[in-house]
Amino acid sequence: MAGLITPCLQYQKRVYCRESEIWSAWMNANDKDKLMNSSIITCPHCGTKNRLNPAMGAADRQPKCGRCHQPLPVPDPGGDGRSFLTLRCGQCQAKNRVPADKLQDNPKCGRCKAPLQYQDAGNGRPVVVSDANFPQTVLQSPLPVLLYAWAPWCSICSGTNSMVDQLALDTKGKFRVGKLNIQTNPQLANQYDILSVPSFFIFDGGRLKLHLPGAVPKHELMIKMAAYL
Repeated sequence: MAGLITPCLQYQKRVYCRESEIWSAWMNANDKDKLMNSSIITCPHCGTKNRLNPAMGAADRQPKCGRCHQPLPVPDPGGDGRSFLTLRCGQCQAKNRVPADKLQDNPKCGRCKAPLQYQDAGNGRPVVVSDANFPQTVLQSPLPVLLYAWAPWCSICSGTNSMVDQLALDTKGKFRVGKLNIQTNPQLANQYDILSVPSFFIFDGGRLKLHLPGAVPKHELMIKMAAYL
């Protein structure tokens, strides 16, 4: 157990203490009010609830989720409360941080000045992916894509469909959720060797990053997607 040489507050003598004991004493003496006044912030990436001190100053490190370790959206007391979307340019693959209220102003990439695609970036609905629109909706997507492969004859998919719809609503603006019916789109099914459904595929920057076969739980999908946000 690591320890420290620290002066005793009562007798002013230097004594050896465990770090855990020092931390516990410091918390009891100074941080009771901080703990009582702390707030619960839900991680937008994986849905985990995190307890944070609302008085966190600018000198503190950017707080991160205890589960997926992604940055948490801590409100800025001096800010204007605006929300932002991170859109990837389909031409140069650069990521652009765009205010949500400026999407209608035809935003352009800060690097190559190409127009940014944002039509369904924040509507909270899955995109129907087909053999024809796959390059535009997935490979050239301004957001990371979670592609859900399903089929009408799949009994498990009936329950997974509603979960995917809710996932798209809960994470709107963070990444794009797509649905692919392999029965009506055999070309993509053959291209990515989709032999069983349900299956999930993560695309980012026009490349396949991860394949998750089976009925993956919602919280696990959010954790996996957090690595690409």
